[in-house]
Amino acid sequence: MKGKVSIIIAVIGVIATTILILSVTGKSDSKETSTAPKPTASQKSPEETMDNIIKKLKVIQMNKVKGTVDYSDNVSANLPNIETKYPLTVVGDGDVDIEIFSTSEKAGKKNNGWLNEIAEEFNKGRYKLSDGSTVSVSVRSIPSGAASDYITNNVYIPQAYTPSNTLFGELAIEKGAELTLEQEQLVGNTAGIALAKSAKSSIDSKYGETNFETVVSAVTDGEIQLGYTYPYTSATGLNFLVNALNYFDSADMMSDTAVESFRQLQQNIPFVCYTTDQMVNAMQSGTLQAGVVEYQAYINNASLKSSYEFIPFGYKHSNPLYSVGKLDKDQKEALDVFLKFAMNDENQKHAEEYGFNKDINYSYNEKNINGSDIISAQTLWKQEKNSGTPTIALFIADVSGSMNGDPITRLKTSLLEASKNINGDNYIGLISYSDNIMVNLPIAQFDLEQRSYFAGAVENLISGGNTATYDALMQGVKMINDMKEQIPEANTMIFLLSDGHCNRGTDYDVAEKIVKHYGIPIYTIGYNEEIDSLKDLSSINEAVYIDADNDDVVYELSALFNAQM
Repeated sequence: MKGKVSIIIAVIGVIATTILILSVTGKSDSKETSTAPKPTASQKSPEETMDNIIKKLKVIQMNKVKGTVDYSDNVSANLPNIETKYPLTVVGDGDVDIEIFSTSEKAGKKNNGWLNEIAEEFNKGRYKLSDGSTVSVSVRSIPSGAASDYITNNVYIPQAYTPSNTLFGELAIEKGAELTLEQEQLVGNTAGIALAKSAKSSIDSKYGETNFETVVSAVTDGEIQLGYTYPYTSATGLNFLVNALNYFDSADMMSDTAVESFRQLQQNIPFVCYTTDQMVNAMQSGTLQAGVVEYQAYINNASLKSSYEFIPFGYKHSNPLYSVGKLDKDQKEALDVFLKFAMNDENQKHAEEYGFNKDINYSYNEKNINGSDIISAQTLWKQEKNSGTPTIALFIADVSGSMNGDPITRLKTSLLEASKNINGDNYIGLISYSDNIMVNLPIAQFDLEQRSYFAGAVENLISGGNTATYDALMQGVKMINDMKEQIPEANTMIFLLSDGHCNRGTDYDVAEKIVKHYGIPIYTIGYNEEIDSLKDLSSINEAVYIDADNDDVVYELSALFNAQM
């Protein structure tokens, strides 16, 4: 009996063990063939994350109200205070002082500080005029185009002006400035295209050689992605523009053939770069294979020099020096004394050490071009830079309590003035935010009626509350995406204007992932203080951050909108 019981127990044990093994094996097999477990909240896709955020937002649809559309030209009134925006880099103290407007590659720091350094040396020398008066020079670092704006609008007149090339000199003269060429070449430089070495090999193979013309052809054919700088302020960008038009039709750069070819070129330009830094960052990230740059900057940038070939083009960047207005006898003699000092062998050799005066064996464009042609080229660029492809843009305005008073007033002024530079074929909307989000104006084509509604929406902005920046950004991304479904070929961008750090709602890290996923460039404008999170946000998709203090925000935004829309 005991033996039978033992056998039964053993059999039961074997059966139980077998069942257990099969059960475990079955579970193992099931894991291998089943789908992966659902992601946790932290693993949700960007689309799911944004949808969940949007569902929780309190979004208020504001009534549309028409405002007054102002088409007046207020360039002179909108120019920033020159002393705060472009302070002197060298201050002279002689009996007769000559102030020189100079571009940053000559009046910057380190390798870009040649003019500053020789001006300081000149001032130490206490040079004298024929009557015994001491002479000095002051230097103000300012972009070629901005300098032209101050001079031609009679906002601020220096005694001398040295843009990067003669194009901006001719432009200023056409606009009424009284300029006299005193020195054809202060220091020599060359405009060029920094072209990725792999792209150069491709162009050599397909087009036989690499030069300005074949690079432009390669861009037009969609072979490479090139960026160039804003031709209203950048001498290199303007040089590229007029030489491309000349290449398309050497007899008439404004002909139908040239215009149509330019339109085709622009279809393959990802974006016009508001600053050189934006362009270089896009090149180094791989977004662009080429960008316009001066030779002096190229050889002083280790990254560009090692990874890119320099392809020269266009008019020489000879850094001419003009006198401005009618100088009196002492001023004219003082300028002559300084020029003699600047042009001596020692100072010109010093310029070579910083990358100027280099012989790169290139035949520069010497075709005569007058200011009228340059203005026509800029006007064409403004009309055709998007090549018929509209832009969907949304403005997101911070109206939290900290914007009360002067900041909100300046924000309104800047939006109304800068919006004059937006073409009517683009699609524009406006939202504002504090604790909640207000849709002040849904996105629509920026025709006269939408402009009127935009003016009304801006005029009725009211400040108060906390700062839910990234909640508003998520609503903005949604609105952009919804409109993009209707116009899939359109470019997209967001302009975020704020004066402080987010203190409510969605975190930056969450917003960053969503912005990166959708690829919408976020141009950020920080009022009154530099805000690191806004800088970081703008860098995600190759946009720019502007530190727009109360004096220069209108001018900065006007230039930015003109460049992008």
